[in-house]
Amino acid sequence: MHLFYLQASRLACAYNPDKRHNLASVGHAVLTDFGWQEVSLEQPAFERRDGDYWDNLSIWTGSIIEYESLYYLFYTARRREDAWITTPYERRRPQQIGAAVSDDLTTWRRTPTSLEKPTIPNPGVDSKFDGINWHDPYVIQDEIDGKFYAFICAHQHDSASDANGAIAYATSTDLEHWQEESYKILYTSSQFLLTEVPQVFWRKTNDQSAWRLYLIFCPRWSSLFNQSIPLGMTYYVRSQPIRDRAQVSYDAIPWESEPANVLAVNCHAGKLIRPESVTNPVFFGFQFSDEGGHFVGGVSDPDWATFADDGTISLSKPQIVPDSIDSAI
Repeated sequence: MHLFYLQASRLACAYNPDKRHNLASVGHAVLTDFGWQEVSLEQPAFERRDGDYWDNLSIWTGSIIEYESLYYLFYTARRREDAWITTPYERRRPQQIGAAVSDDLTTWRRTPTSLEKPTIPNPGVDSKFDGINWHDPYVIQDEIDGKFYAFICAHQHDSASDANGAIAYATSTDLEHWQEESYKILYTSSQFLLTEVPQVFWRKTNDQSAWRLYLIFCPRWSSLFNQSIPLGMTYYVRSQPIRDRAQVSYDAIPWESEPANVLAVNCHAGKLIRPESVTNPVFFGFQFSDEGGHFVGGVSDPDWATFADDGTISLSKPQIVPDSIDSAI
């Protein structure tokens, strides 16, 4: 089992976790009999480029998908020289999405498109999005139409201080060329400024009669308006039962009419392992803070997920020895 995660040198950050965002690179660890072991303590698995490149500032969260004997890493990055964009809730550089490939999950090289420009570029301020937020791509291949879908964290133009976070998506047939002119929206939140680090998957209902689409994410509120709300929480939403997936497009999912559900507290970027097919998939995330409220950022202990008949998800600690995790993923 492989784990890819964001990392930043404590020394370079002057031991201030708030400075990690411009210094982030991708680390790589594997699960051994003795727990997680980092592949390299010296060299990141993937990092920014020095020079006049679109991804020369830092690397942020993405996802990996295997296709035709290659592993594709989709990542977020920014360009140091880009002008800052100001909105009512933040002031930041625009975010872009690139891709790299590997034969062995160890050595990564940028795809031909990403060498010169973003693979899935930010649509900009003249679109229906804010021109800043365009990050955390999560890529799947739909088994019905065979297309690839990149689900991307964005924010629609809106005057609300803490709402209208969206999960947009782009489509591709080969993971290299994406339809920029037809970015659409999977989900829009009325609760959160942003919905970050998503996971999207289909799962059969317990009686096997229909499907539900699930979206797992971590929210972000505006620091200008909601400074007291805790960070590091994982939420999810689910669709209503869908009997024929082929008749429903991703921009018309019939979501359940309810607020987002809390899945895990003090856990950032939580993910379920093989939730499409495993009865009780394993859940991992990153512990956000310790009991004293200090930033941690380390991988959490595993939980087991249970899907109820109504589609809700609950987590519990495993009642079997950890050695059996490999057989469940």
